[in-house]
Amino acid sequence: MLAAADAAEGVGGMPAELELALQCERWGALPEPGGLLDQPMGLLARMSAVLNVYNALKSEQQRGSSTLTDWSRSNPGAWQVVARIEKMRREQDG
Repeated sequence: MLAAADAAEGVGGMPAELELALQCERWGALPEPGGLLDQPMGLLARMSAVLNVYNALKSEQQRGSSTLTDWSRSNPGAWQVVARIEKMRREQDG
């Protein structure tokens, strides 16, 4: 999760699951042949999690002139993700 957040902020490389998720999103395809249930166990869940983190942090970065308070009220789901990431970073540094 933290690696996806870092990638959204331009720090470090992009985790493999995030890169794969962005490619799948771009091309409208699944990572492996077959249908949804043919994908490796847990891969889509990991891809979804890192993509949610990446998108939330990108959204916060692009809030423009709106305050963090206004942005968080307009984007409560993204705000929850950003707040969790910040908590994880504090715990990691602690």
